[in-house]
Amino acid sequence: MVTELGDPLDTVRLLQLSWEDRLRLAFGIAQILHHLAHSPLGSLSMNDFRRQQFVLVGGTLKLSDVDDLGVTEPECETDNECGITSGNVSGMPVVRLPCVQSRCLGHNERLNIWHAGQHFIRLFLPLSAPASLEPHIQELLAAYSNSGGEAAGWDTAQILSATQRLVNHFVSGSYISTSTGIGSLGFQKIDDSDLPGMFDYRCHHSISAVGCVISVFNEVEAAELCAKDPHCKAVVLGQDHTWTGRTLAVFKNGYSSPAMKKGFSLLLKKGVS
Repeated sequence: MVTELGDPLDTVRLLQLSWEDRLRLAFGIAQILHHLAHSPLGSLSMNDFRRQQFVLVGGTLKLSDVDDLGVTEPECETDNECGITSGNVSGMPVVRLPCVQSRCLGHNERLNIWHAGQHFIRLFLPLSAPASLEPHIQELLAAYSNSGGEAAGWDTAQILSATQRLVNHFVSGSYISTSTGIGSLGFQKIDDSDLPGMFDYRCHHSISAVGCVISVFNEVEAAELCAKDPHCKAVVLGQDHTWTGRTLAVFKNGYSSPAMKKGFSLLLKKGVS
């Protein structure tokens, strides 16, 4: 037996995560849904789909409670018996499925998609996302809600593929609109330099509880974020990276003679001394 220890997943914890970490959760959800739809036992349904059924293990989403899994699709005689109405106040089906060989074909997969959208995706994926990724996010929201647009009829394979594309856009930095250098943003670069333990401050969306630490695609994005923050005077780019390969940047609210640190870079706002 192999046992993993995970952290409980609740609404407060979800909203405290960076958008990059919530993107990782969305990718994990898409992978779990695809696995449930294509398990060796056939398409499985999560009859008690709640955040409390999941844990985070090293940032990866894991399903921890499987005692409420349904193994077969619901029985039926006609297509009219195969509508999914979960969460629909009007009582009208949000999606109609065919009755094939006395079973509602695709019911478990579609119901899992609906619940995942209600309990996870719609709550955290749009929050604080890069503006240029909004069309991709809205496409996924439509797929999870089963309402409107071409994505409304997507299965788990299509959702997994679209989530992977969203991750790829984020990893590639294609969401960054500017092509300017740090010089035009008002910064100068000092190689092999660090400000260890100095001038740390708290900021929004930081992944650290004691400083302002945010992942960036490159030094230009780091300079852009610092330029928009009136408290920021400098940024240190080290050699630590996130699950997407992005660099962790440490934002500073002051500056003094830097310490030498091989492989680190210090971006300093011009005029700061």
